[in-house]
Amino acid sequence: MTGTVTGRAGGPAPRTALAAALGFVALAAVGCSAGPEPKAQEAKPTPKPSATAPACPEDGVVIKGLPVNAAMGTRAMGITLTNCGTRPYKVNGYAGVRVLDESRKPLDVKISHGSDIVDDIGPEPLTLKPGEQARAVLMWRNRVTDVTGSAVNGAFLSLTPAEGGGRPQVVRELIDLGSTGKLGVTAWHREGPKPRT
Repeated sequence: MTGTVTGRAGGPAPRTALAAALGFVALAAVGCSAGPEPKAQEAKPTPKPSATAPACPEDGVVIKGLPVNAAMGTRAMGITLTNCGTRPYKVNGYAGVRVLDESRKPLDVKISHGSDIVDDIGPEPLTLKPGEQARAVLMWRNRVTDVTGSAVNGAFLSLTPAEGGGRPQVVRELIDLGSTGKLGVTAWHREGPKPRT
């Protein structure tokens, strides 16, 4: 005699309904165990170099101006010569200096070695390794001794590593010479000369 599966009410259990219920439970289990789909990460743009980053000139050195020390009509301004290249750089003597107006045209200014403002011990042969720097000092007096003429005010400095040689590098700075028309410069040294006290 063949047995018959009966439900609680005594009637036969519908096998198709049981199979469907088991299938639903399996699908629900799979759905609960699977986490949400990971979001695609956006590709981060490659950072570009700053447009204001200073580039190393072809000759491998860069010249910069330091803040002006002003007192009682006397001016002293340090300048630095930095080897930004990959090879040693030799320098000996004085920087080439020209004072320019707002239109970057040269002004009639006499450039001399040394001054009564700053001690200048003279040239010293230097070999700057990459990253090393030398210093010099520019000095002038804001004094009006000739009331018949107008005061000379420079807006830029054109600087070269050596007098009569090298690519000029322009530094923005007010050079208020009054009517003196003179500017002194010290020789390059690893430690810049200091103003007299």
